[in-house]
Amino acid sequence: MERLVLHHSLAYSYSKGLYSYILDNTNEGVIIVNEKNKIIEINKACEDITGYSFNEVINQSPKVFASSNANENIYANIWNQINKSGFWIGELLNRHKSGNIYPIIIKIYKFYNEETKQLNYFGIFTDISSQDEINNNLLHLAYHDPLTNLPNRLKLEAQLEYVVNNSKRNNLQFAILFLDLDDFKIINDTLGHSAGDEVLISFANKFKSIIRTNDMVARVGGDEFIVVLSDISSYLFIERVCAKILKLANQPFHINNTSFNMGVSIGVAIYPNDADSLKTLINNADAAMYHAKSKGKNHFEFFSDEMTKKLDTQTKMENRLLKAIKDDEFIIHFQPEINLKTNEVFALEVLTRWNKDNNELLMPEDFISNLDNTNNIIEFEKLILKKACLQLKQWHNNKIYEGIISVNISGKHLEHGNLYNSIKHTLKISNLDAKYLELEFSESDVMKISTKTLFTLNNLSLLGIGLSIDNFGKGFSSFNYLRECSISKLKIDKSYIDSLIQEDSDEDIVKSIIDLGINMGLSVIAEGIEVPIQDEIIKKNSCTKVQGYFYAKPMNTIEFEDWYKSFKQLKY
Repeated sequence: MERLVLHHSLAYSYSKGLYSYILDNTNEGVIIVNEKNKIIEINKACEDITGYSFNEVINQSPKVFASSNANENIYANIWNQINKSGFWIGELLNRHKSGNIYPIIIKIYKFYNEETKQLNYFGIFTDISSQDEINNNLLHLAYHDPLTNLPNRLKLEAQLEYVVNNSKRNNLQFAILFLDLDDFKIINDTLGHSAGDEVLISFANKFKSIIRTNDMVARVGGDEFIVVLSDISSYLFIERVCAKILKLANQPFHINNTSFNMGVSIGVAIYPNDADSLKTLINNADAAMYHAKSKGKNHFEFFSDEMTKKLDTQTKMENRLLKAIKDDEFIIHFQPEINLKTNEVFALEVLTRWNKDNNELLMPEDFISNLDNTNNIIEFEKLILKKACLQLKQWHNNKIYEGIISVNISGKHLEHGNLYNSIKHTLKISNLDAKYLELEFSESDVMKISTKTLFTLNNLSLLGIGLSIDNFGKGFSSFNYLRECSISKLKIDKSYIDSLIQEDSDEDIVKSIIDLGINMGLSVIAEGIEVPIQDEIIKKNSCTKVQGYFYAKPMNTIEFEDWYKSFKQLKY
């Protein structure tokens, strides 16, 4: 088998020779594995260090080099971190082909091979067995985060073992503080990852002024930190530390001539009150942190048993919803969007109901938020897309309804799912023309998009799919983004429509949104029309496209077909 060489192009023999020369003349061992964790390349230094030739290890797992007493949990944690952050560095024990065990320092990177179009993993390691004592710098790298220079998870675990043993011996308490920066992703998406790195470094440096010498702060994830407060005497002390952290985080950050404020959510768990095992203690602090975020972010919460019950309930609901997706327990309804000028239904918004246990019909507000908290929302939306497109195609074929449908898509699907491929697959199996499908996103999700998702939206638009923003006016939209995202339709946030029946109505805001949409060449929909006064105000302000119970409620397939037959006979 021809050996692979890590480079961007195989077109030039000079490049092949150069990269081969570099790989085979470095003193560090190099291992490349494919996405199935099978070895596809090693260099000469790797052969010399391990005693194995390339032909002996090709297509084998890298565990061929590991010592037999290696802990499987260590490797599981390593792969979790690599898949999460794309990088891991640390010390491992390997076994030479001769049987001798030796220590190595290894760096492992995840990368996408542009030539093969496949995901690969790239490891560079150094044999440190010949050193009389491990170089201090290498030790530091093994136990510290390379970006912030804070202790990493390995160092944290070692420190926590000591703290637990000391607390047991001396009947002491200690606290775990789980920290997560609020809306950190927005910084990466708007200012770039280098700016995000500077924020993390700055935030980490601020800890030095508030953490005691016998305490510890570690970076354990992208924007996640854990603080260990040893030998605590009172809850008041913990509250003071949390208040100091919040104050530091709220001080302006100055990055690339841009000044902005950050927030941080903190969860607190105390040993042994909240748990006597480290894993449970950290999980409880994590649960408390999420509780802090759910209550508005930028504050701290102490763990309580109620949180465990809530988390248990949430987990059960997540599992139940996953089963509902697999068992196809969701049914779709359709609510018409009507053009008052032409008396036409120009679109149908797809709304979902959960037919739970075949005897209880639940509305979206009873389950969508639970789905959105997990990646289950992506599989759910794939199912709804498929159902909706197949139904529309059937209506087209039978000349019942020949317009378009509008399907709601979550920000999670847009950002983390392969939405473009999902849509392509759905259109293919339903044999539906792309121009009859519209995707509806919330304003807040569109305003958070990254370069990657902007590319996805534009590709969907080029495919012929319409793009719509729901709840418009509720957030702070960049009008430039509206153009960049190829948005064609705005739906006025229902809260503004609801206000039209009140004395202090938002009619001026509604009129401004209508004028803005018209001036930008966008279609503007007033959704949530329920009473005559709302309808009158909307018409008075030149909005001719409406949706709401005043005109038609959401209907299942049969109900819509009956309604639509009657609607086509109406004359306004």
